[in-house]
Amino acid sequence: MDPRHLVQLATILEKGSITQASRHLHLTQPTLTHNMQTLEMQAGGQLFERSRYGVRSTPLGEMLAREGRAIARQLRDAAEVTARHRGGIRNQVRIGVGPVVGAAVMGPLAHTLLAQLPDLALTIHSDRPHLLMEQLIDGRHDYVIAPSWLERPPPGIARELLVADELGVFCGQAHPLAQGPLAAGAVDGQAWISLGTASPFDQDVRDMLRQAGVARMRAEVTVLGEAFTLLELLARGRHLSVLPRFPLRRLMPRFGVVELPWPGPATARPMYLWSSVRAQEDAAMARVGALLREQMAAMAAGGAAL
Repeated sequence: MDPRHLVQLATILEKGSITQASRHLHLTQPTLTHNMQTLEMQAGGQLFERSRYGVRSTPLGEMLAREGRAIARQLRDAAEVTARHRGGIRNQVRIGVGPVVGAAVMGPLAHTLLAQLPDLALTIHSDRPHLLMEQLIDGRHDYVIAPSWLERPPPGIARELLVADELGVFCGQAHPLAQGPLAAGAVDGQAWISLGTASPFDQDVRDMLRQAGVARMRAEVTVLGEAFTLLELLARGRHLSVLPRFPLRRLMPRFGVVELPWPGPATARPMYLWSSVRAQEDAAMARVGALLREQMAAMAAGGAAL
């Protein structure tokens, strides 16, 4: 298959019509139609269906379009690398990090990396931890800072412990439960902010609450892949939320958030540095990994925001 045809298929499905795709790709409609006919013949099946509302992918078409999007992304990455190289930047490091951890640590981490490695360019991507892991496996990151729900790393991926963290329960200073010890049953029925019921970590959260006698967790708000909305909403004093202690203790002074004296046992949520095989084998990447480990250790030892 011609890789260009896969990119063109992805564009057709993204734009919703061959007409719009041909304009975007600067190709004539007959040329684009012919290329899709060729791709369908090579793939052995129909790639999309036409209607008066545009085009809709078939399962086969969506699978091939996913490959086309990956090729297009790699081409954009290559163009970015060459542009940075012309500007004097010789090394690019792509770091993925969860939103709450990123809000707490990526500012000082990026500052240290750029200060000690002046020819470095950083790409920082914030997302939900299980999605970051999929992206790392797909080669979209060099390092990921995230907890783990896996017994062992996937093939080709290594992990190292950064912080032996635990979960805590947090609320704003104006919350009715913020000022004193928790009475029995005080937390039951409270309004919560959730990080997503589809998260692989959700069961750990529910087990932690259940062990402390919380029969109902009324999640009024779910915040996905975004930290500052969660923290600002939490600071207003209406909700509770289960969050990792290490990043929250760095962020509490900034947002006016407090940790409740939780009556039940704490749930472990260790933070790891995940890396690709390429990051381990490349000397410049290995230096980045060493700095990330050193700085995270210093932050964990320091407690509050640096």
